[in-house]
Amino acid sequence: MQSAVNCRDHRVLTPPISGALTALLLAGSLLSTSCGKPAAPTRSNILLITIDTLRADHLSSYGYERDTSPIIDGLAAEGVRFDQAIVQWPKTAPSFASIFTATYPKDNGIVRRVGVRLPQEFKMLAEMLKEEGFATHAVVSNGAVASEFNFDQGFDTYIETWKLSPPEAGQDPTGAGSVTRLAKAVIGDHDPSQPYFFWVHYLDPHFPYHAPEPLTDRFENDAYFDPEEQIEIKEVPIRQMAGIGTDQVLNGRTDLAYYTARYDAEIAYADAQIGDLLDFMSDRGLLESTLTILTSDHGESLGEHSYYFDHGRFGFQPGLRVPLVFHYPGVLQPHVDSDPVELINLSPSILEFAGVELDDDRWMQGRSLTPRLENASAGARPAFSQAGYATERKWQQIVQDKRFKLMHVIAGDEQRWVGGKGTFMTLYDLENDPGETVDVLEQFPEAAERLRRSLDQIWSAEPFSALVDGSNTSPEREMDDETRRQLKALGYLQ
Repeated sequence: MQSAVNCRDHRVLTPPISGALTALLLAGSLLSTSCGKPAAPTRSNILLITIDTLRADHLSSYGYERDTSPIIDGLAAEGVRFDQAIVQWPKTAPSFASIFTATYPKDNGIVRRVGVRLPQEFKMLAEMLKEEGFATHAVVSNGAVASEFNFDQGFDTYIETWKLSPPEAGQDPTGAGSVTRLAKAVIGDHDPSQPYFFWVHYLDPHFPYHAPEPLTDRFENDAYFDPEEQIEIKEVPIRQMAGIGTDQVLNGRTDLAYYTARYDAEIAYADAQIGDLLDFMSDRGLLESTLTILTSDHGESLGEHSYYFDHGRFGFQPGLRVPLVFHYPGVLQPHVDSDPVELINLSPSILEFAGVELDDDRWMQGRSLTPRLENASAGARPAFSQAGYATERKWQQIVQDKRFKLMHVIAGDEQRWVGGKGTFMTLYDLENDPGETVDVLEQFPEAAERLRRSLDQIWSAEPFSALVDGSNTSPEREMDDETRRQLKALGYLQ
């Protein structure tokens, strides 16, 4: 919302809304302004649903052959679906640090692994909204975003499910069912007179893939189940490259299709629980003036590039590409945006819908998506990501546009699995080679140079010191024993 041209006065509708206008809203029309942005009720409520480890191409709405996600597909059909949403780092803590501070990992310092505390100097999205009078609530299920790591900044309520006793014997406190139960309890106690920002994070479908009955074996031996491809079992407890370790074997199975089917069943489980949450909120009239956003922190490699059941080590699409849906009946007209988009842009977008005026549509390093929510071709630019386990700023750097993707891999042990030892730059034609199997850098030198310039520009952007104000420093907190246990169970800590 650019105050210089007084956009806010024209794009925001202040209740009460006239009957005629209400009818227009309910008809699904997109209300727009001369500023080129969608109109929305003043101080819209925000519901942010995030699903851990969910790659976009395993959702039916993104072209997957299995019916894994009817609820998510319904949201996508009724809202704005971004087809090429890209995370800034395919690991939970770095990804959410980028989302909630609107800064790149290279600048906020949250890279590679969990257990790194987010610098207190960064003001987070929830803090911004709390200052605007919003109630801020969160139910999260992954210890990577524990309060010990400062992800609770700005939240009135921050429920960490792994720190609670299981509600019933045998029920997983971090499973989607528990998350939905707790989320319903929190939102059910909310005072409807106060605008809210509500973040719900589901852990499923994170490895190990154990959806409860009756979904556990839902996709096993279906029409898309091909047991021919086998996984090599290594004589070590944990392994991700060229096979898996003995501790990762599920029910003695070595066929890749079995693990993929179990992953898909976990998606179906999370999808059903999200449907339960949305029904609960809809029955109470809480979604009528709510922008619902659904996305993921990162994807998952299911054997692509010899990388099994993990994420973070490489910048390939299975780890970077996630779903992103904006749903706001009567405000956002359904359409698909097929250009790349970075999740770093979520917080500025949320702030605009919350009624916060931004300078030139920007907050920190992110840019609001409100122009693209009206016009799919508005303001698209290359997406930048980082990945890898290297240290000393030798992280992989990735930049992609609608067709091409350039990967800059510095560390030799990571080059081996990308373009080969000694190959620093690889270019993939995502349009014709979505599996990223052929390096086309020599065939398309102009595309490679264009993306290299974009990468250089982003990499040399504002340094860390220019992005913080130093006004929010507080003491560090020790890691809770339950958080440590959960992170070990998830394979984050040894």
